[in-house]
Amino acid sequence: MALALGLAAVTLATACQAPSTEIQIQNPYAGVDWEGSDQYKANLHTHTTRSDGRINPQEVVDHYHRMGYHILAVTDHNEVTYPWTGFSAMEPSNTSLNRMESQPENMPDDFVYEDRDPSSLGMLAIQANEVSAPHHVGSYFSDFNDRADTEGETLRRLEAAGATVVLFHPGRYTDRAPETYTDQWYLDQYRTFHNVVGIEIYNQGDRYPTDRGLWDRLLTELMPERPIWAYSNDDMHSAGHLGRNWNVFPLTELSQDELRAAMEEGRFYWVYAPEGQSGPTPPALRGVRVDGRRGIIDLDVEGGDRIYWISRGDTIQTGATLDLTQLEPVEGYVRAEIWGPGNTITGTQPFGIGSSADSGRR
Repeated sequence: MALALGLAAVTLATACQAPSTEIQIQNPYAGVDWEGSDQYKANLHTHTTRSDGRINPQEVVDHYHRMGYHILAVTDHNEVTYPWTGFSAMEPSNTSLNRMESQPENMPDDFVYEDRDPSSLGMLAIQANEVSAPHHVGSYFSDFNDRADTEGETLRRLEAAGATVVLFHPGRYTDRAPETYTDQWYLDQYRTFHNVVGIEIYNQGDRYPTDRGLWDRLLTELMPERPIWAYSNDDMHSAGHLGRNWNVFPLTELSQDELRAAMEEGRFYWVYAPEGQSGPTPPALRGVRVDGRRGIIDLDVEGGDRIYWISRGDTIQTGATLDLTQLEPVEGYVRAEIWGPGNTITGTQPFGIGSSADSGRR
């Protein structure tokens, strides 16, 4: 599984540091062909009436198709609602049936399932589910849907099953059980399980604003050796949750293999739109250039009016271009947030920044 090993590193010597110091920039977008790629909109956390969602599977697919999404993962709780061409043979879970019995406003049609063909819709369907373990995690590219008494055992089983894993809405757990879900707990999971590639930093709008702070603290401890990729997901249970969070994947081919590689290597960016699809259009990232000789990371942005470069949780520079030669030494990582109209936000994945002592003049 490709993680930090898939990042391209460039070396530079900077004028503001001692001559014997070098900076390594790891660019997660090094493998992206920006000009030759199409940008695909994705939601990777979605529920239906097969678990605790209020909309049946085919209507969930139809909603996202109408909103221009090309990639969708249905992540019902411990239920693999996949393939889409098999919806009609599936049954709602007991949990869903019990809930619906107590909610007469839900019509029986919610339990009539119809197939959908992703290829005819121009969409990519992802095999996935939300494993409740008890910290909920997204399991992708696997039919594993079991859970153990502890997260560690569940993550070991997911690793054995070959799943790509993202930790969902951490703020739920850090708020409810802070004595258990400490920063150290999260660090231990990422250090132990290399198939756990990411973390949700936006969920169902912005339910847990502390999630970005957790992400920055984890990156501070782990980067540049161990990146954690950020995800923004609807966690859709009802129509009111549709379309405020998504991820954009620049891909030359809309395929499972290409998407999985991008998810594991950080070749995508995340988006938060507070007003959803009816609100202002968020900024788009059209290209990333890293100039190692000059110590520059430059973003090609469409529609952004403010850009903040963040390291260790603090803004260290603003504007489309980050010039490392004008800063005190930056250690670990840097990431960018691009703000647009209506407080929409588009964000990059972290760029690894590391230094090493030079063994001599070069």
